[in-house]
Amino acid sequence: MNRTITALALTMVACTAVLTAQTVPDESQAAAIEPGFRRNPAFRIDPFNNMRIPHWGFVLQGGGTAENNAINVSDFGALLFLSGEDSLRVVDGLDALGLVPMGSGLNGNGEVGASLYVGGPIGRSLQLALTAAGRSYGGLRLDDNAVSLLRDGNGSREAFSLGDSNGEGLASGEVGIHALYRIGPIGSIDGVRLILGGGARYIKPVLYVSANSLLNNGGVILVTGDSVAANMRVETLQTAGATDGTVKLNDGGGIAGDFMARVEWPTSGLALEAQLLNVGAVSIAQVEHRIAHVDINTTSLEEVADVLDTLELELQDTVEVTVTLPRLARFTASAWANRILQLDLIATIPFGGEFAYPATVDAWSTWRLIRTVPLRAGLVFGGDQGIGFSGGLGVELRNFLFELSGRTLGGLFENATGASAGFSLGVFF
Repeated sequence: MNRTITALALTMVACTAVLTAQTVPDESQAAAIEPGFRRNPAFRIDPFNNMRIPHWGFVLQGGGTAENNAINVSDFGALLFLSGEDSLRVVDGLDALGLVPMGSGLNGNGEVGASLYVGGPIGRSLQLALTAAGRSYGGLRLDDNAVSLLRDGNGSREAFSLGDSNGEGLASGEVGIHALYRIGPIGSIDGVRLILGGGARYIKPVLYVSANSLLNNGGVILVTGDSVAANMRVETLQTAGATDGTVKLNDGGGIAGDFMARVEWPTSGLALEAQLLNVGAVSIAQVEHRIAHVDINTTSLEEVADVLDTLELELQDTVEVTVTLPRLARFTASAWANRILQLDLIATIPFGGEFAYPATVDAWSTWRLIRTVPLRAGLVFGGDQGIGFSGGLGVELRNFLFELSGRTLGGLFENATGASAGFSLGVFF
């Protein structure tokens, strides 16, 4: 992954060095493109996305990403079909676990969100934005020690465990305020332009749930030819309504900070940008703490089934939990020398927090055969998936914005093990 990012970065540097040597004349159609439209939309959270347009207006946008390291779109579609026909069998689920790579376990994560943006410029340099959004995060890890019992059986080994299996999910509402300050051009009319951005979002948790083992190394499960022994202790944390879908605002809350710096050389057709996003934590009140304990040593499979059927998570107490939001660093390099073609390299790197994401690099090409109708195509590298494909289209007018984009991870169409999608619909005045 690090070699891939390095190679792509060097390629972009080489490309931008060539393009920078070619100036973009003031009278060219390339210079007629709204500077804000030079900033490509990004997947996952990006509170500055709509602030690139220096006009008052509002934008409705939404999107999401889901990915895993084993089950592709075709396999997932088959499982959904069987479930819809009420013919999904236990053996089908076990067959699906056979797709999990040996030694890696099953890993998955996802994020989905929708937001309403209202904002615009105040004077020549300052721009403000207010946002209201709903967002959900989720992550799952099944340790290979847990998967192997169902996937491989006990033919070659007898000892298993839950390992570091865990899962977590958070749904929240948020309101935010962000500002951009534009500086430049510096030195001359063709000089560098600097854009600095910052802001904060107040996060209000709605639903939260997590599960993990309380015993070191996930406890122990021993399966021999004539006996089963297990000692496991599992805890769950969940807000009221997390299992039955009841929506209720929690008494907790938190602040997330977002920061951006962008440098542009419009006459050279070059821009560089850095972002730090989702820097903060959320406290969640009135979280139910439950524990289930399995301690069994038997030669009867019926007894094992009885224990599992009667297993209950017993309420221990009600606690307050603090969840660190998934923090992201995003670095972008953009280059263009004419109206038609623009190249973008976007590296999104997680640096802490819950719901860990894999690092990814998006390599985009934007084609404006019609100046106001950009067509986008590219590749995405990284994570558990390797190479994926991306595409999109838009309509970029003075008073209207429409964007639609998507990508597959780990392959194309039915071979993909993940996908992202996003849209924006805006009106400006």
